[in-house]
Amino acid sequence: MRDDQRKSSLRPHPSSLDEAYGSFAYAYDYALGQRFFRSARKLLSAILNRYPAKTGTHLDLACGTGLMSRFFEERGFRSTAIDLSLPMLQVARRRTPRVVAADLRSLPFRATFTRITCLYDSLNHLQELDDLRAAFAAVAELMSSDSLFIFDVNDEAIYPKVWGMDEPFVAEGEDFHLEIATRFRPRTRLGHARVRGWARVGGKRIPIDETHQQRAWSRAEIIRALAGASLAPVDVVDFDPYKEGRRVKLLFVCRPEQAAGERG
Repeated sequence: MRDDQRKSSLRPHPSSLDEAYGSFAYAYDYALGQRFFRSARKLLSAILNRYPAKTGTHLDLACGTGLMSRFFEERGFRSTAIDLSLPMLQVARRRTPRVVAADLRSLPFRATFTRITCLYDSLNHLQELDDLRAAFAAVAELMSSDSLFIFDVNDEAIYPKVWGMDEPFVAEGEDFHLEIATRFRPRTRLGHARVRGWARVGGKRIPIDETHQQRAWSRAEIIRALAGASLAPVDVVDFDPYKEGRRVKLLFVCRPEQAAGERG
């Protein structure tokens, strides 16, 4: 990491997303993060074995609480984690030393990375096609012919079923309580979540009350946006991290188009 990156590693990036998590970050692992990670790491291990890396640099976009960065660090990668949410980065810093506050549509790096990840359906928080294209273009700038870009999105079919539920999702423990009420608008393909509750941080009870939106991206839209950045999927995996017997997510493994063609 360059000196200017280190000095600004916990400073908000000028370009911001309304989707940045607030105090929800302090309860995220308990409610959602660990549950997803337990399943995702098995799939990621299989992918890393299928596409072995010669060198080990890793960039985790929308890193959340740093679980993926620690996973890659444990496998010999030098990982850098970015997120727009300062509370998320405060948690992530306990797991990985290199954290940067940045917008995934405009990445403050010059070097390429061997492996780049963007998980936890983070790309669904980009609600405009231009933003999705910008994110893919920013990633492509940081890839060499040997790089892989691994990301997941929610399957578009799950939004009416999961985000359209009448009852809120409730999760609670000794140090947190969360209620997540969701709704989905088929016409706009936007899901809306209201997150309320509290988390105990440093002995203090911190209130949580924030809203987040996601867009249901289709597989075709994603592939076209990737192509616009000269990226191509070499693998697309249907993925159910919650073991509920349905297709919940799509996990994409991508290379630069020329490299994908040479290996195809």
